[in-house]
Amino acid sequence: MKSVVFALSVSFTCALLACTPSDPPAQSAAPAAPSGLAAAPKAKGQSFGKAIDEATPYVALADILKDPKAWSGKKVRTRGEVVAVCQNAGCWCDLRPEGATAGLVPTHVTMHGHAFFLPKTAKSKVAEVEGNLVVRELSQGEVEHFNSEGASLTAGTPVVNVDALGVTLL
Repeated sequence: MKSVVFALSVSFTCALLACTPSDPPAQSAAPAAPSGLAAAPKAKGQSFGKAIDEATPYVALADILKDPKAWSGKKVRTRGEVVAVCQNAGCWCDLRPEGATAGLVPTHVTMHGHAFFLPKTAKSKVAEVEGNLVVRELSQGEVEHFNSEGASLTAGTPVVNVDALGVTLL
């Protein structure tokens, strides 16, 4: 009888241990930051996505717009004034060179894979962006989608698009 009780208690203990996770979840005093925000913003501004890599070549946005196809397919850093930002989620923004007047087709910046978002109030701020640049034409459906969220784009017009890995609002 003692051996049956012993066997049952060993079996119960093994079953109980098998259902207990081996690594208990970490306890933290503060809630975690939203997944899209950088852990600590740079002193010079508020950062979103990955930290901007200073080793990535900086190209003035005005220079990119002079010959966008020369930069297509390349990873660059640039900066400009935010002239529009997605009013649904902050998943894209449009930039123009600092000090430029209206009338230019803006550079359309998408947040890589919706991995992070900008504040909907980012309009008129200066943004430094790091990402992969592509020149392409937007379809009518894409233009309607972006324009319904606050953009001013035209279908069939070549657009400089930056797939942003990181953005810092200055």
